[in-house]
Amino acid sequence: MTTPQAQPSAADRVQRSLTQLEEQRLSTEFESISMHTRKRRVVLYFGRATFADNTKYLYLRDAARERNHEVYWCSFDAPLVDSLRAAGLPCVNLADDIDHSIDLLLHAAVAVFCVNPAESLKGSFSLNGCLAGAKKLQLWHGVSVKHLLLRLIPHLGLRDLSIRRPFYMASQADLVLSTAATFDRFWRDCFGCRRLVRAGFPRNEVLLRDPLPHETIGSEIDADVEAALSSGRKNVLLVPTWQRGQNTYLNDPEFYTKLMAIAKRDKINFFFKMHPTYFIHNMDTKRKADGFYLLSPGVDVYPLMRRFDLLLTDYSSIMFDFLLTGKPVLSLDLGPDEHHRFEPDFSLVPDVAFRHTFTKADFEVKLRKALHDDDLGPKRAEMAAKIFETDPSRSSEQLLTLIDRLVDEAVADDFTVETPGAGA
Repeated sequence: MTTPQAQPSAADRVQRSLTQLEEQRLSTEFESISMHTRKRRVVLYFGRATFADNTKYLYLRDAARERNHEVYWCSFDAPLVDSLRAAGLPCVNLADDIDHSIDLLLHAAVAVFCVNPAESLKGSFSLNGCLAGAKKLQLWHGVSVKHLLLRLIPHLGLRDLSIRRPFYMASQADLVLSTAATFDRFWRDCFGCRRLVRAGFPRNEVLLRDPLPHETIGSEIDADVEAALSSGRKNVLLVPTWQRGQNTYLNDPEFYTKLMAIAKRDKINFFFKMHPTYFIHNMDTKRKADGFYLLSPGVDVYPLMRRFDLLLTDYSSIMFDFLLTGKPVLSLDLGPDEHHRFEPDFSLVPDVAFRHTFTKADFEVKLRKALHDDDLGPKRAEMAAKIFETDPSRSSEQLLTLIDRLVDEAVADDFTVETPGAGA
């Protein structure tokens, strides 16, 4: 018999509210101090609990080059920090020494994010306030067919703190990456930011070349997954997106039963990776059936993506990056209001028929076509050219030029000297 959980007492609820108020008061004070604190030549990189995404690749390129500033990967995840330290990479566990963390954030010239700062900073208003005086560059994590952040206010409202806090933290960005003019208004609306940066996603560089030193950190896979990728079978990467608690057919157990049957019958390997939001350490990723493999939600699949023959998704942003491999994309056909009333919204991207689409009824037919009779190569190339206007292989190089300039601006003398009575 399960023991009922005790409900928090009125005193507990009051104490929790007071703690939140204290955190917000600290944030206001730290924000003011940060705006008046002389900055150091320090660039901080933030991500998820795992080592992946756009900030990972930009951080590694920054750390490996000749530069006139310090760089640090900032995380609360002790195993990740330990692995980076073992590789000789500069990093800091923000939970180790809170006074040192506050000092580091208060004096940083530049802070670079690829997810909502509320996620990277564990929702801490006070640590977020410490970065108020830094130049905050938001790379985000992909081309979107989701309405995001401030564009969600009409749909989600702002009264709930769990919604308002990430909206607030994200809307403090000073610069936001936009890969093409077609997305400029979207990103301005999402973040409320008027300074946009035209460049590509650093994570996409590894789709066009072999991984550089340290880029495979965070992309480790089990031996059986490696053996399957090298088996000569067709390899399909399955990546459902985060769906705000409302699942699509890609999360239906019936769908996975079907995939396992196809894998056995047609000698196809399916590699299933949940969204990184669901990452937990020590997740069981052992193969569940012949031809069906589980990847950790936290694994960085980008160094592996060229080895897959097909990307299968509902509406994950990974499908747009995958275009750079030249391989086909097969995605779930969701009509207006069939899922959420505001997503997916393919009107947010150029109107190019670049993907094979499927329904529950015709999945096997569409899978065979995408794998064996693909005719959308030219459309994928057209779409890639429209959504990535700059050279994808030079994304980090271009962004590091910007970061160098931002550091110089942040540490330059910005004071004036008045000489009352001079010349009298």
